[in-house]
Amino acid sequence: MSRGARSLARFAGPALLLGATLAGCGRAPAPPRAATRAAARIVVMAPGAAEMLAALGAGDQVVGIGDWVSWPPALAARPRVGAYDSPNLERVLALHPDLYVTTQGVAGQAALATLRRLGVRTLELDTARLAGTLDAIEQLGAEVGRGAAARRLTTELRADLERLRLRAAAAPRRRVLCVVGRDPLYVAGPGSYLDDLIAIGGGSNVAADTGQPYALLSLESALERLPEVILDTSENRPDAPRGRRLGAWAQWPLLPAVASRRVFAIDPERLTIPGPRLGEMATLVAQTIHPEIFGEPTAAQMTRLSQPAEDR
Repeated sequence: MSRGARSLARFAGPALLLGATLAGCGRAPAPPRAATRAAARIVVMAPGAAEMLAALGAGDQVVGIGDWVSWPPALAARPRVGAYDSPNLERVLALHPDLYVTTQGVAGQAALATLRRLGVRTLELDTARLAGTLDAIEQLGAEVGRGAAARRLTTELRADLERLRLRAAAAPRRRVLCVVGRDPLYVAGPGSYLDDLIAIGGGSNVAADTGQPYALLSLESALERLPEVILDTSENRPDAPRGRRLGAWAQWPLLPAVASRRVFAIDPERLTIPGPRLGEMATLVAQTIHPEIFGEPTAAQMTRLSQPAEDR
C-alpha cells in the first residue's frame, strides 16, 4: 500500500478510503429507522462516529473502538477490535455490544452480515458528504438515546456553516486544490464534504470537473489547474511539519499558491474526520482561502489532535 493510501486509511476512516470504500460512496443512504431501545453497549469503528458519540454525551456507552479511532482521549483508551474493514469478530463479540457503528462502504460487509446474524444491531453512517454527516449525527443520536442533543448539535453546526458562507459570499472565488493522498495523487472532488467546505469558505475546487468525491489526478493535471491555495493533508507522520509551508510544492514556483506561499500542510486528523468538528474544519478552510476576511490560520490549528499538548 502506498504512503498516500495509508494516510487515507488511517485518518479519513470511511469517508476517504481508496478502492472498495470509494466504490461504496455512491450507495444510497440507509433510511432512518427508529431504534427499539437506546443502545447501551456500543462498538464504534469510525473515528468520526466516535467523536459524534463523545459530543452527544454518549461516550460512557462505548465499550470498544476501531483501530483508527484516536480522539477524544477518553475513548481512545477503550479496547480495540481491529480495522473497520477487517474487524476481529471474536473481540467484538466478547464485548457484548448491542450496537456496532461503522460507515457506509463495500469493505467490511461480510463482518456486518455475521454480526447481524448473531443479533448485533449495526449502523452504517454516510459521512462522505456534508449533508450526510449532519444527518448521521442525528441518526446516531436517535440510536443511542441522545436525539435532542443531536438535533441541538446539528442546528449549531448548520448555523456556523451558514455564517461562514455569508461572510465569504461576496469574496472572489479562489482556486483551491485539496490533497488527501500522495503517491499517487488523490484529491477531494465534487460531492465530498471537503468540496462543500471549500465552497463555504469562498473557494472554487480545481478538481470540480473530476466527477468523483475523491479522484486520482495526475500531477501534470493538478499543476495545469493553477491552484491559488493548496491544502495538503497527505502526510501522516506524527512529527511532520505543519502550518503554512511549501514543502514538496516549492519545486513549482510558478504555481500561484507557491508564489504567494499559500500552501498549507495540515494533519489529516484536522480535516479528514467529518463529524462534530465540521465548524472548526470549515473555519480553517475559510482562513486558508480568505485570510483577509477570516484571519490567518495558526500552525496549532493544523497540528494533530491526538498529539500531546506539550508537543504542539
